[in-house]
Amino acid sequence: MKKWPRTIPYDLNCKLESLRKYRNAPLLQHDWGAVFEWLNKHGVEPPDHALPAEPELAGPVGHS
Repeated sequence: MKKWPRTIPYDLNCKLESLRKYRNAPLLQHDWGAVFEWLNKHGVEPPDHALPAEPELAGPVGHS
């Protein structure tokens, strides 16, 4: 099991920077997708403690 990185690893940083070069700015979901893929690729397990998270949105999301 590999340890959770304390900084952004070089190859992940390159991937995130490449997302910024697209014509349309990436959404947070794209960033999270790149991070998630990197963690899976390198077999990194989450830390033993809970990670901070934003509360889930209640109710409908989007334009009304």
